Amino acid sequence: MKSADENRIFQDLLNACRNGDLELVERLAFLIPHSSYCYTVYALEKRTNTTLNWISLVRNFGAPINQTDTWQCSPLYLACLCGHYREFLLENGARCGQDTFEGQRCYYGALTIKIRSLLSSYKYTKADDKYQPFRKFFSHILERPLDTFSDVIFKLNAPYGWLRGYNTLEKLEISAHRSILYARSTFFASKFQTIWRTSKVIEIQEIQIHPTCFRTMLRYLYTGEITSIPNSLMDNMIQLCQYVCLNNLAERYKNKRINQDLDKVEFKKLQNDLVKFFKNVLLEDKQYYVETDYNNKMEFTESQHDICIRVEDEYFNCHKVFLTERCEYFKAMFTGPFSEKLLRSPRVSDCSSEVFALILEFIYTDKCDIPESLACEVLIKADMYLLDKLKSIASIVLTKLSEPLEDIYVLMRTAIDLNIVRLEQWCCRWFAEHLHEVIEDQRFLDFICESAHSIKKRQETDTIPFIDDLRYWLSKKYSVLEDDIDKRSGKVREYDGEEITDWEAEYNLVLEKIEQVLLSLDLNA
Repeated sequence: MKSADENRIFQDLLNACRNGDLELVERLAFLIPHSSYCYTVYALEKRTNTTLNWISLVRNFGAPINQTDTWQCSPLYLACLCGHYREFLLENGARCGQDTFEGQRCYYGALTIKIRSLLSSYKYTKADDKYQPFRKFFSHILERPLDTFSDVIFKLNAPYGWLRGYNTLEKLEISAHRSILYARSTFFASKFQTIWRTSKVIEIQEIQIHPTCFRTMLRYLYTGEITSIPNSLMDNMIQLCQYVCLNNLAERYKNKRINQDLDKVEFKKLQNDLVKFFKNVLLEDKQYYVETDYNNKMEFTESQHDICIRVEDEYFNCHKVFLTERCEYFKAMFTGPFSEKLLRSPRVSDCSSEVFALILEFIYTDKCDIPESLACEVLIKADMYLLDKLKSIASIVLTKLSEPLEDIYVLMRTAIDLNIVRLEQWCCRWFAEHLHEVIEDQRFLDFICESAHSIKKRQETDTIPFIDDLRYWLSKKYSVLEDDIDKRSGKVREYDGEEITDWEAEYNLVLEKIEQVLLSLDLNA
């Protein structure tokens, strides 16, 4: 669809939400993600003042209705603001979570208490599943295929009469991503390796497929969600599932076993399918393509890749849809004004092939088994690629160790520079347990000075964060209770007629050494 047509329909959708025109909202929500012929039908409808039966096509279809206009107004926000109590937008994926900007804006902008109660009670949306953040990625590429490097188009033999009175429409075209279908379905994987290998447009002629059924099937393959469909389409849905060899899904629809708990199981299966696809297809059991073999494997590999990235002397077949939508670094590289987006095989420097393979594993599967020896390098590269969750995974690996594999000062510096509190505290604990080894080391003293200077306009009575952390971990080391510590001196109080333990006495001696170090640095804490 041309952007001008899509913008025109979206503006009509916003106006319909303002006016509370539910029937028009339902039709427009279906139009937005579809091909250009939809706008032709819509324009014809407006000219002839007729109404087409769009409702059955919209229900249970995750339309991208979370777009916003120039003033950041979404359809749901305008409906709430104008006092229209409508569940349709929520049922089809409108974001209303209380922990999101969109949800808070809708809640506080709602005209009536009834609308606020509806927003508060709606715990689950197709567009924002709080239990599986990874699913947002799949929902997005499913709903916006033309904006996310879709590489295959399916032409359906839609039954005549699904649009009343117009039997001369072109066949419906639905865009998708080969990599997702390949990873999730043996049927599509087999077809993409054989008769569909070079096809960009695929026409399914063996059976008639209702567009709603095909999109429901795609939603299952992309997100693991099994959504309900009208009873009138049930036979066609079961026939489609059997045709594409999704027998378990066909049984689910036959038995009408559709609930969110099973969706979680299905999404776990989706993640496992991607792990198999990544390791067995993209990496070929971790045997990377070397330059001598690459020319023979460039075209029509099973992975159906659209980009090949060179790291050192190895090549990684990848998919732009994963790289750009899962990593802001690659999104800027391949969609911004950079020369890499024009290259078939861009090169990534300053990264080893082993670490890059781990980064790709996270991008494709949302999880990663990081070896201890590579954890620090993965941590640094994850920060460079703006992958916060991967940083957390790497920091967990590092902090599970009893002793640092890297130089402790380098590790502490990395934790401070990358603002990783977990790793910084682990380093502080190590310093506390080995204080007698480091207390005279100049690098240790530099950390103390740096921590003191990190507080702007520091006064003599202000504490030093690094010293506070050391005292905390020292109290844990010597089993000192917080109630026994004097708030002013930080030492264990000595009560009349009551002796302190040997550990408490040693704790006080260690604190005295720290005070002497601070005095030598002309610091008070």
